[in-house]
Amino acid sequence: MKKIAALRGLEYINGHKFIGIGTGTTVEYLIEEIGKNRDKYANKIFYASSNKTRDLLLRYNLNVSEPDRVLDIYIDGADSVDLNFNMIKGGGGALTREKILAYNSKYKVIIVDETKLRKNIFSFPMPIEILPFSLNLIKINLKNMNLEYKERISNDKLFITDNGNYILDVNLKDVENPIEIAHKIKLIPGVIEIGLFENLADIVIIGKENLKIEEIKKSL
Repeated sequence: MKKIAALRGLEYINGHKFIGIGTGTTVEYLIEEIGKNRDKYANKIFYASSNKTRDLLLRYNLNVSEPDRVLDIYIDGADSVDLNFNMIKGGGGALTREKILAYNSKYKVIIVDETKLRKNIFSFPMPIEILPFSLNLIKINLKNMNLEYKERISNDKLFITDNGNYILDVNLKDVENPIEIAHKIKLIPGVIEIGLFENLADIVIIGKENLKIEEIKKSL
């Protein structure tokens, strides 16, 4: 399901030169296909949302640049997405750079398998990237808001993002007005970014178990 969504997404980037690439397993299928046809993409410039994505692109000798312009198109996966083009992202820890690239792109394409399409996007915990200095204070703030959270752990240590920060995964599944609460979390000093992506997609491509594709496009 992920692969067929990625292959369809590839069709949308073919006509563009400045291309932002997200992070995650679905995107890896996309990069693999680009790499197989490197000559076709030799004149394009890619902007990676994570060190992992950058390394994958460089493995295929593709042109990778630091963000220095508005991008033609951005393509990425999502941890959950609804029919209103709202998403939870950051399961791979790249939410801040993903949001920067998405915000600064003219067209946004999201590629997912059908398990990621949900009525309540907050059924997936919302990651927040935070400054290490603020860790204990943000925990206190979240507890005062009666919110449950977990520290992101990797190899028995606190997960560290490419930006050198920590991640807390906040449970907003059963909270009233979760989007409003998410906005309040974003205002806590020390919170760099939250994993709620509101209306930051122009098309959602969904790979289904029957190997068919569904496309949900934003109306003009």
